[in-house]
Formats: sequence, structure tokens, C-alpha cells
Amino acid sequence: MSAPAVREGWQPSSWWPPVALGGALIIRLAFFGGLLGWDDLAYWDVARSFRQGDFVPNSLFGVRYPVFAPLALCQTLFGETEYAAALVPLAYSLGELVLAYALGVVYGGRGLGLAAVALLSVLPVAVLEATELNADLPAGVWMAASVYAGIRGELAPDGGRRWFLAAGLALGLAWLTKDSALVLLAVFGLRAAGRQSARAGAAWLATGLAAVIVAQLAWSAWATGDPLDRYSARLAAPHAEHVRMLAPSYAWMLAYPRMLLDPLDGRFGYFAGVFYLVLVGTVWGVRRGDRAIQELAAWWGPIVLIFSVMPLDSTFTRPLFHQYARKLEPLVIPFALTAARWWLDALARRPPARVAVLSGFVGLAALGIWTTHADYRSWAAVARQAAPVIDGHPPDAVVITDNTNGSLLRALLPARRARILPTAGLDREPWPGAVLVLQDPLLLESDVVHGRPIPPRLAAPPADWVRLAEFTRPQRVGLRSLLLSRGRAPEGPPPPSVLWLVPASGRAR
Repeated sequence: MSAPAVREGWQPSSWWPPVALGGALIIRLAFFGGLLGWDDLAYWDVARSFRQGDFVPNSLFGVRYPVFAPLALCQTLFGETEYAAALVPLAYSLGELVLAYALGVVYGGRGLGLAAVALLSVLPVAVLEATELNADLPAGVWMAASVYAGIRGELAPDGGRRWFLAAGLALGLAWLTKDSALVLLAVFGLRAAGRQSARAGAAWLATGLAAVIVAQLAWSAWATGDPLDRYSARLAAPHAEHVRMLAPSYAWMLAYPRMLLDPLDGRFGYFAGVFYLVLVGTVWGVRRGDRAIQELAAWWGPIVLIFSVMPLDSTFTRPLFHQYARKLEPLVIPFALTAARWWLDALARRPPARVAVLSGFVGLAALGIWTTHADYRSWAAVARQAAPVIDGHPPDAVVITDNTNGSLLRALLPARRARILPTAGLDREPWPGAVLVLQDPLLLESDVVHGRPIPPRLAAPPADWVRLAEFTRPQRVGLRSLLLSRGRAPEGPPPPSVLWLVPASGRAR
């Protein structure tokens, strides 16, 4: 059986791929994300509990073993630091780059593999997710590994049973990471419809997937007494309640197309217009019968479609998951391969067009990395500024703040974690030591939205509270804001966050 590639083009020397990987690593470290205060800290806490022998999950985060199990190992080996936590997504990110290269070699040779790696090196969503702890990057890597193994199985002269088994195991690990990874079955179904070799290996792929599912069921039965605990209402209900906070509509089905295509969408910067190259490349490849382009379209196309219409319930008024840009991480490899193949082949005899396309994409990618990195870091900016100030107080000081800042401060100041309390702790009197209150208007508002009541004293501090320090988030004026403002003055910065000292005389009310 022939390889999927139609022809092999430029074949760089063997030392170029390591150089490209090294450059990608430097970019990722330069735009280190660190702990942000959202999903990453949920995995952080699950990993701590797992290390301490608590194997019963208390949320959906606790059943995503390929995310928190390596995190628990990193915490054990390197301590509970955000740098140790970043090793997990960084390793997955490098795996993503290696898989992009390997798939590029299959589809067009070393030149295509290297071009795909170069594109992913600067694609903003891939750069930002490389040091942020979440499930989307790991799921995308295991999905890509499954596709790669499946393709190698189709090409193997002996029927590829081991490769198909590996493809099933990788798909199983992707499912363990995120249930939505099973969308890849549609991709394998399309491959099987057009290839006898894929149909012949389907049983081995199913065997690998079934092995992971059975192992997970057995583990869940031992740890919780319920083999189907992963799908219990106990774990699913909080997620469903969180998604139901979204206003009901049908517009959510256009969220992913908007973030890929609309420059005025706030998430467009994560993709830097790469989807335009994908669409152009797909049309070009389909018209000329390029088998690699067709197969890549049969990979990313079903996933975009299914992700765009997966509902929370039968009303179809809310998505199954919040539609963040990082949810499309499983698509960055087929996107990169499609764009790179078009750039290499379609523009092979048009050097000026090549330079123009490359310059435009790199420029948008640089802008996207810069702005999205600033947005990411802004959420944790207050906690990062407050941590050293708080650490200058006696160890018995109690710190009271909102849910997000509290989680961040517990991670940044692990020795104080037992004395960093939610806002309800303000009314638990008396405290023997100093009482510090971190008042962050932005994240207090988030607590209110999520149904966490705020004590009146925290919303409007009494006159006898002592102001210790003020913290502001870095502000920037984005291109989108300038375009939408149409010359109007930008909105002023949000009010500063304040660290207060509550005097002993004013604590009990």
C-alpha cells in the first residue's frame, strides 16, 4: 500500500528538526504562563490528594488521570511549585511537536514535517497552552498519537496489528483525558470507509480502546465502589450547573467558526488567521486530488463540526463545554500540516507569495502571542503581587480572599495554605493572629456570579481597616478594542485590589 503523500518535496538535513524543536522550546519558555487560578489549580489539588492516598474523585478533574497523575509525580520529584507543574504541559507540547513532525514525514517527507513544526512553534494557542495546565493539550496529543499509529498500521506490510492496537490504547488515554476525544471514532470511521487496511485493523483498534476502558472501570470499582462513577451525577452535576450559567441561545454553535475566522472576535488572536490558510489549502488540495490534504480534511473537519454542535442537553441551547480557544488544541496538528503542505507545494514557484504569506502569518502570530499572554497572566497578577507582601507577615496570620485568589495563594505560599480562607472566614471570629483581607473587585464579582456570597464588610471595608498595599493588573489597549472603539477614549482601568489589615477591635460584628 502506498503512503498518503502524493510526492515528497524539499527534504532538509537531519539536524534541522532538533533545531526547530529547540527554537519552539525557547519561545514557550519565554512566554511562560504558570498558574492562572482556574482549571490548573483544580488539577493541582487533585494531584496533591492523589499523592496522599485519596483516590476518590470529587469532580471531573479527578478522573482525568493523564493530566494529574504526571503532575503528582512532578510534585513529588520537584516540589509544589508552578515550575514543576508546568513540566506536564511542556512535555505534552514537545510531544505535540514531535507528532507533527512524524505525521509530516508520513504525508510529505521531512520538509513538510519541519514546516509543520515551525508553524506550531509560533501558533499562539500552542505556545500559550505549552505551560498552562489543562486537559485540552494532553487530549490533543493522545488523539494525534492515535491517528499516527492508525496511519502506520494502514501502511504496515504485515497488517499493522501492533500499530492498530497502539492506536486504540492512545485513543483510550485520550478518552481518559477528556470524554470528547471519542469524536475521533468518526475520523477513523471515515478512514475505514475508504481503506480496506483501515477496516482490517478496526478490531485491533477497538481492542486497545476496550483495554483502557476496562482498566478504568476496574480501577473505579476498587477506588469508589462504582465502576461507572466517572459518569455519576455526583461528578457531572457541578459541571452541568456551571454550563447552565450561560444564557440560553443557539448562537454558541458559531463560536468556533467565529474565533477561527473573525478578526474582531476576542479569541481570534489565539489562531492568528491560520484557518484561512487551512481553508485555502483544503480547496487547493481537493481540486487537485491531493490525497494528504483530503485525509487531513477528514481529520479536522468532523471534529470542528461535532465540537460546534455538541449540546449540554436536548434543548440545544447550551454547549456541552465552555467554548474556550484551547478546546481546539486537538486540531492544531492537522491545521499545521494542511497549511504547511499548501505553502510548500502550491507556492513552490512563487517565492514572493511565499514570503508574503509567511510574513503575514508570523506577524499575526507574534501579535497574538503577545496579547494573549498578557491576558492570561493578568488573572493571576494580583495574587502574584500580594504573595510576597503576605509572606512578610507572621506565619499565624489569616488571609481571607475570593475563591480564585485563595487557590493561587495556597499554591504560591504552600506553608500558609491552611490559613488562607474563603470570604466566609471573615465572620469566623476571633482569630488569634493578624487577619489580612485581599479585596479584588474583579474576582469578588466572579464569586457573586458563581453563587458565593460576599460579606458586606468585604464589599465595603469599614473605616478602621488599615490599607497595607494596593495592586493593579497590567493594562493594555488591544487592537480589537481600538477597532471597536472607533476613536472613542478607551475605558479606564478597573479599580485596584487592596490588601487590608483588620484591627482586633473591628473583627467581631
